[in-house]
Amino acid sequence: MIVEERVGVSAMAVVRADGEYRLVANRRISKGELLFTIEGELTTAPTRYTVQVGRDTHVDVPAEYDFEEILDRFYWRFMNHSCDPTVFVRGRAVISLKPVDFGQDITFNYNTTEFDMAEPFSCRCGNDRCTGSVRGYRHVSAEERRRLRPWLASHLAAGSR
Repeated sequence: MIVEERVGVSAMAVVRADGEYRLVANRRISKGELLFTIEGELTTAPTRYTVQVGRDTHVDVPAEYDFEEILDRFYWRFMNHSCDPTVFVRGRAVISLKPVDFGQDITFNYNTTEFDMAEPFSCRCGNDRCTGSVRGYRHVSAEERRRLRPWLASHLAAGSR
């Protein structure tokens, strides 16, 4: 896994609060910074926890890893959704959209990678731009598609669907 580090401090940490796990910044992160590369097993079967990286390709955590190893090696799995995210996914690279302060959540907009969510859900991000539900790119309005275009994964941007 490629993780950019400065002075030996990892850019991310997984924390648990109110029964939920979150990926947060472990140091100040600059806009445009490559944070890490999503590593894992390629699959054609989307799940609640996979990230779509191609038309019919998703990245998942290999089954042989226990929870502690997932926390240490596959922490991308704990990136939550936000309609006003702090990062975007380009291929498998996770890049900051804006400066991120220490302790701030590392989030991405799931509608920028997922064509159709395996498990749609009601969004709770509370942002002014909140769409209310997260079902995948296929389900967003034309206006939301225009807004998301700069951050879309290539398999969605290419209009292959």
